[in-house]
Amino acid sequence: MKLSALADRPSLEFVFKCYIQSYIPPVGPKHSYAEEEGIKPAFQALKDSVSPLALNDKRTFVLRSDFVIALGINNISRDYDCQELQGTLHSNCFDSLGRLSLWEGEDNHENKVWYAGFICQRAHYLEVFLSCGRFSRVGRTVESIEPLSTEQVLILEAFLSSKFIHAYGKQEVIFYDTLPGKQDEQDSALFFRDIAFPASKEMRIYNEHLLKEIGQLAINQLNLTTVEHYLSSNIPLIKPKYFYDNEKSINPAFENIQMITKPLKLNEKRIWLLRGDFLLVTGVKNAYEREYGYEGLKQVFNPALYQFINWEDRYGHPSLALPELDYDGSVFYAGYLCQKKDFLQVYLVSGRFDRKDLNGLQTEILEAYIALQLQVAYGQQAVVFEFGDPDNPKFHQTFFSHGTFPKENPRRIYSRSDIMCLLFKVTNDERERPEKLEIRY
Repeated sequence: MKLSALADRPSLEFVFKCYIQSYIPPVGPKHSYAEEEGIKPAFQALKDSVSPLALNDKRTFVLRSDFVIALGINNISRDYDCQELQGTLHSNCFDSLGRLSLWEGEDNHENKVWYAGFICQRAHYLEVFLSCGRFSRVGRTVESIEPLSTEQVLILEAFLSSKFIHAYGKQEVIFYDTLPGKQDEQDSALFFRDIAFPASKEMRIYNEHLLKEIGQLAINQLNLTTVEHYLSSNIPLIKPKYFYDNEKSINPAFENIQMITKPLKLNEKRIWLLRGDFLLVTGVKNAYEREYGYEGLKQVFNPALYQFINWEDRYGHPSLALPELDYDGSVFYAGYLCQKKDFLQVYLVSGRFDRKDLNGLQTEILEAYIALQLQVAYGQQAVVFEFGDPDNPKFHQTFFSHGTFPKENPRRIYSRSDIMCLLFKVTNDERERPEKLEIRY
């Protein structure tokens, strides 16, 4: 069977994120100290790293629940005569600068983490030491926190390895476990003094070839290949009914959903569509400034960039589906997005891509596939698909004025569990499926 459209990098990292968010609950700390209220002085997001680490240079890290990999320097390592922070920055040396100074995020981040530890650049590989302190999952069953399965560990570490390789250069990434208490103390003494762990200590080694194999495991566990085969076999693609003369340019705010790194602001809007090659893309429309006072395109860009935008062009849904290479401009589904207070709204009006030919199952499978990706891009929340009538101006008036549709307006609400149930509704194998789905309308 053909591999999922998400099987290649950078899509592979997005697949890892889909799996992690679907199957692994993040955790909070066991406790905090009164003197650790500040942000870490050496705080850095991994994506902002511009140079490799020096030999034996160390960082503490957390993988936050908003998928930011936050780095810093832990001053607790002074217990092992490791003085990275001293002399590097002017900081409050009495502040406890552990991982809690890394974990606080922005909107749609619940201040929990998936993984934590230390990294160190060794001579021929990057070492990851999983001393995670208060973010350990060991001994927390009373809090309903269970240890990770082997599969969950593989996919979490594959995601981190891919990110570390991208930031610090092509090399093997080696993970070492430890346990809270005496073993952590002994292992930490070796790690921070740059003494090699004994050869008998269990380790997991990741390279680019292995990452691809683990990526296929994640794809299988999300059932993505089967779902994409179902969609391509059962849902006919559509193209715009017509074009305007002034809409031949790509949307200036065009974004591949896999590249999005921050949530939408309250009531912020986007247009979106799922292309025939399974690429989910977003942009901003400029056609409704006069009718509804919507100035989304101007709000997205700094005024200094206005001179580079052709304001006479029309940037609607077709500007997200321009043919390129092997892509012919066809589309599965399209509409608008709007970030509400407690959910992500998907408004199903798209003009020339509107469709009414789908049955209930086709609609639910298609929307679950889209909702999975929207949750990863914009944060864990309910995704609500709402009906809109393109021939009734009241719908657009309500949407662009940040209003709420009547309760009787048809809607479909997808939670994380709903999405997973639907993705496996089309499976043909005998693996255990999630419990029976009850979509809320």
